[in-house]
Amino acid sequence: MKKLGLLSFAASIAITSAMAGNVELLSDLKIYGDAEVRGISVKGDTDTAKKDKQVLDSKIRVNLDFKTLEGIVIHSRIELKNDAWGDNDNDTFTWDEANVLVPFDENKFLLAGRVNDTYGTPFYGSNGDKIDLALVGYKPVENVLLYAFDFKAVEGKNNDQNTFLGVNSTGTGDFDAYSVGGQVTLDKLVVGGRYVYLQNNTETSTGSTIYNDATSHMFNAFAMGEIADLDLQTQIEKRVGDKTNSSVGQSDEKMFGAYLKVAKQIDNFNIGFAALTTKDGYVSGENLPVTYLTNDDLGTASLDRVGKYGDTTLVALNLAYDVSNKLTLEGNLGQHNIKNATFSSIDKDLKITEYDAGLAYKLNKSATVSLRYALGTFDVSNLDDMQTVVAAVNINF
Repeated sequence: MKKLGLLSFAASIAITSAMAGNVELLSDLKIYGDAEVRGISVKGDTDTAKKDKQVLDSKIRVNLDFKTLEGIVIHSRIELKNDAWGDNDNDTFTWDEANVLVPFDENKFLLAGRVNDTYGTPFYGSNGDKIDLALVGYKPVENVLLYAFDFKAVEGKNNDQNTFLGVNSTGTGDFDAYSVGGQVTLDKLVVGGRYVYLQNNTETSTGSTIYNDATSHMFNAFAMGEIADLDLQTQIEKRVGDKTNSSVGQSDEKMFGAYLKVAKQIDNFNIGFAALTTKDGYVSGENLPVTYLTNDDLGTASLDRVGKYGDTTLVALNLAYDVSNKLTLEGNLGQHNIKNATFSSIDKDLKITEYDAGLAYKLNKSATVSLRYALGTFDVSNLDDMQTVVAAVNINF
């Protein structure tokens, strides 16, 4: 069911107009990105199966940004990866992002195109996913931003999306979102909130021509930054309405998630505390800065996204010590509690105690090598302890 919102229509006009004539460009083309090579070892029960596996994984991301004389910013990013870990689609080249930022009337702007779906903190459930978005922003006064947007969350077969959206069928996906929101900057702290209306017209099964027409409402608020010499990340999200599943049809949706992380830098020592909860199907983002087993950047995310296997609470202690301006030592202690866990098909309450230890060493301003170890112990005897080791080289350019 193809639809085009008003914002998307306006964005398409702007992009078409920009392509129709000669665009005068400034000379400051920016090329930047990052490269990563990881050696990964996983042993024990993980999110998918019992494993004893070692692999190499690599990726390169390249960003191209340039600006016109009128201040229009054009951004694109490509990603090259070998897909050795956790992905069997054999795609090695992805046009990851492509969007334009068009300022107008001094205090307004239009953002349109394929973007990285981020909102607030890394706890946001769709953090890291890609969406096609058209957003109009307005800055009535300094440090205040108001906006409205619509985006196409899913178009096409459902295995192109995450089940976070509430759809698990194999039919034709059609999922749209519309939102209004705003944020304010208070010194070093950003506080924001938004409302999102989600419209799901997904086909119940392939070729059925029967659509679920489910709707839901998402309320989200966050605060992120520094306050009283503390680094703060906090976010809360509530969703109500209908969700869709091909096996049961429509059912009530009442997802809820909440997250808090507070950290304090004391000389060369950083100590942090994190707590989060997910209920009724809410699933967090993939790169929470809480533990290695729930973070795809720092570890392997062998427990996948928090909340995927049932209602989850997670508390963690985070420690870091700068031995020098090049060497940093890390440690985390986490307690995962999952109700009626579907993890490894055990289907009962599960507790996982996680112990992390790592180090990172800066070779120079651009390159860092790291070694991180994670151990997850289960409170049931038929599961083998999960152990992961990740050795990585990261280069920013």
